[in-house]
Amino acid sequence: MRTTTEIIAREGWKPLVIGVIVLLLSWLFSSGFLGWLAFIFIVGVLYCYYNPERIPEDIAENLILSPIDGKIESIEKTDNGIYLEIDKPLYFCGLLRMPFEGSMKQKEKINGVLNASPIIGQRTLLEFFHTQGMKVEMFIYPKAYRNNLHLYFGESKFKVTQRIGFFLKGKARIGIPLNTELKVSVGDRVFAGSSALGYVY
Repeated sequence: MRTTTEIIAREGWKPLVIGVIVLLLSWLFSSGFLGWLAFIFIVGVLYCYYNPERIPEDIAENLILSPIDGKIESIEKTDNGIYLEIDKPLYFCGLLRMPFEGSMKQKEKINGVLNASPIIGQRTLLEFFHTQGMKVEMFIYPKAYRNNLHLYFGESKFKVTQRIGFFLKGKARIGIPLNTELKVSVGDRVFAGSSALGYVY
């Protein structure tokens, strides 16, 4: 399942180029302090935007993989489904991935949201549809600034673990079916395209 990919996600290209330009200018004008700052910035960009390959823990069709890297902060069972709140720090990989084979759509995008976390900024709802009819929804709450969520809509259907977007920092609330056997607990770290959230029966 390995593919040839860039070393960092496309969203990191611009800050990386800026960092390299500043680094070259610091060498040109013999500014050691500015050069070190630029070097640290470049390393930070490479770390925050790295683009790793991921292999799922299982390939079962009823498996729901985590679409995001992060740490599970809460699990809530409601009449509509099981909701997992996942914190996504800046230093976790930001690539969003398909939790199963199927399609994705953006249902709503609301600016100026204050949710229970609390996070002020925006809320975006994504819906994932399995080829066999199962649905998973994910509310994304970018933190501190609004332009840290990018979605890719180049294909109508996506393969499992395929890259579907980039999310730099914030929280996500993922709703999965009630008839799911959970494989995660509060405090667990999950990896997009690799960690199993549960099996639907």
